[in-house]
Amino acid sequence: MRLFVTILLIIFSIKSFSQEKENNGTIYKNGPYVEAVRNLMNVYKTNNIKKIKKAYEKISVDKLVFRDALNNMDEKNPLGKKMDLDQEMENMSEIFSTHEIISIKELGYPDHFDYKEANDLVISWWQFTWRNKLSGSQGPIHLMLGHFFDDNHKMTGETYYFNPSTLPK
Repeated sequence: MRLFVTILLIIFSIKSFSQEKENNGTIYKNGPYVEAVRNLMNVYKTNNIKKIKKAYEKISVDKLVFRDALNNMDEKNPLGKKMDLDQEMENMSEIFSTHEIISIKELGYPDHFDYKEANDLVISWWQFTWRNKLSGSQGPIHLMLGHFFDDNHKMTGETYYFNPSTLPK
């Protein structure tokens, strides 16, 4: 009887800790969504809000949603409060009034997650070198971005991790 219980315990232990892998989609290193994100990031080098806004409008749905996941959170919005394109461009205008982008460097390569049962997502990492217009001081800031795309190949959202307190003084 003791042997039987021991064998059952071993079987249940093995069964509970051995889970099958389940495919949730495919990850791509390149493709149209990755290129859309790269092109969008290159427009930021212009430091021109009108051009940046136009670039978003060209590849996005009408109700594009932005989330600032570090600075715009509360209990109801742990990933950041939703902003529309106009609100995001207003935020960027405030930053561009005191700072300008000197260079943008892609870190590693973006990952395009083609989820089985959800919108596609491109995650990318960047180093933006900023210059304070008043002091002239420069410094790099790392940025992580997530861009979501729908079945019609339009961007539906952008979530970013950006800490403006690290802008050059």
